[in-house]
This record gives sequence, C-alpha cells and structure tokens, in this order.
Amino acid sequence: MTQNEREMQMYGCEAWELDEAMSDSRQPYMGGLTMLAMSILSDAQELLAMGASDRARQNINQAKYVIHHMKGDME
Repeated sequence: MTQNEREMQMYGCEAWELDEAMSDSRQPYMGGLTMLAMSILSDAQELLAMGASDRARQNINQAKYVIHHMKGDME
C-alpha cells in the first residue's frame, strides 16, 4: 500500500490537503487550528448521526492529525 493510499484510507484525503486546511485556518478570522479541529469533530458527529461511521472515523483521524500539529503552537 502506498503512502497516498494509506492516507486516503486513514483520513479520506491526502495529508497535504490537511496541511493546506491548517495553513488556511491560520488566516485572520478563520479561528485557528482549535476551531478547525472542532469543526472537523462536529462534522464527524453529524456523519455518525447519519450512519456514515467509516467517514466519521476518517474525520476523527483528521481532527487527531490537526491536534497533533497543534502541539507546537501550544508550547
């Protein structure tokens, strides 16, 4: 399995797309990484309510990716 295939299975997108979303979230009025993670988790809740558990799992992994990268911002 290639890295891209692994990322698609894990996140539902490629890591560079998450990196780009994180970069965009740092723009003025976008709320930062904390708001991005909360937004992704909110989407996961909605997906669970609709029965899309695999897609919800991917969203939760996306939020974990963002939170992992927040560590440097918080130190």
